[in-house]
Amino acid sequence: MVAIAAVLAVAANTAAAGTQANTPEPVGVAVASYAKDYSVTHHEAQRRLDRIQPLQEILASIRELESARLAGWGIDHLGTFGGWVWLTGGQSPTAAASRIADAHTDVQIRTGAAHSLKALLAAQTGLFQDVGPTGHVTGSPQTLAEAKRIVTYTDISVRANAIEIGIDPALASTVPGGLPNPGPAAVTDEALKAKITEVTQQLRDHIGVKYIVADGRGLSVHADFKGGEPVSSAEGTCTSGFAAQERGTGTYGIITAAHCTSNDTQSITMHQVTLSPVERSYGPNVDAQFQSIPTGQSHRLFDDYLCEERDPCDVTGDAPRSKMIDAYLCHYGRKTHETCGDVISIFYRPSSGCETTCNSSFVRVHGDSLKGCKGDSGGPWYYDGTAYGILSGGTKANDCQSGGKYLYFSPIQSVERILGVDILTNGYVDV
Repeated sequence: MVAIAAVLAVAANTAAAGTQANTPEPVGVAVASYAKDYSVTHHEAQRRLDRIQPLQEILASIRELESARLAGWGIDHLGTFGGWVWLTGGQSPTAAASRIADAHTDVQIRTGAAHSLKALLAAQTGLFQDVGPTGHVTGSPQTLAEAKRIVTYTDISVRANAIEIGIDPALASTVPGGLPNPGPAAVTDEALKAKITEVTQQLRDHIGVKYIVADGRGLSVHADFKGGEPVSSAEGTCTSGFAAQERGTGTYGIITAAHCTSNDTQSITMHQVTLSPVERSYGPNVDAQFQSIPTGQSHRLFDDYLCEERDPCDVTGDAPRSKMIDAYLCHYGRKTHETCGDVISIFYRPSSGCETTCNSSFVRVHGDSLKGCKGDSGGPWYYDGTAYGILSGGTKANDCQSGGKYLYFSPIQSVERILGVDILTNGYVDV
């Protein structure tokens, strides 16, 4: 009887161990989302996500060596995964750059681009410069001024080696002789296609590089926002981005989007505590502000941000904008919580959403599962503890349910530099 009992016990333990061994390991939102977006296993998704930052370092080394011919760079996620640098002209890359690429099976140097990145950025900056504030054009036809009125953004497509120009024909209602107050719903796909053809012809003699006219309908800055935890002002509700400390004074506070307030003196409220404005920059390079937490009231400021299932995640550092292209990132917002997508450009230039002209210094993200809407603005962009930026705006701001969004954010190191702050990476502080 003892022997039989022992055998049964061993069998029970073996069955329990087998059941435990077959239990799948839990995966994070980023891994699950990436695996779904690119039809790969969770294991392959994790391998690729872990490889992105090392690839960024390798690409940065090649870019430095080939800066005179640099047309673009990126990381392919569809098909064969790997990084690439694209150069102008047909001649071979330098020996030093070739050695770096040859040492990595997932890195390529491509040649044959028509335009350098420098030329594309210069053309993007110069576009519509001869169109005055009242619509008058110096040395250009009046139709160019009309085209400018319906442009919602310009961007650099490094994959297409071209400028991308987004348009919304609904904005033509403000142009004399334009569409009679059509409203966004009146602009059908057919009307957009016709307008793209028209604007492409209008711009033909005014851009010296390749360009693409694209759908820019419904783009807007999120006007009542959140991220991490909710913040509110007279303008509405937003999301807090990251905890930070002001350089020099040592003041502690929260970073969020500048457009969450209407001016430099307006405060925000968080956890029923009023924060005081310290520094605000609503363009041209970032949409960000820093507001301080009052001292002497036993408040604590954590370096954490809300991420998966509203759990806190720890900040371990920040990323430079030059190493964000094709990164796979997530953001957290008050309305949509955590969703993820690919960085498709680091040269995004909104045509509105800055108190002055916006520069091509914002980061644009897209993903089949990516969501974002009003209330999410100011919220954190991140991956694996690294801070990348804070949400500024995107498509269809009133739609909180649909994925497939195009969103853009202010890169974190630019935010820190312009606001004169450093994000916290050391746990928490008593304020």
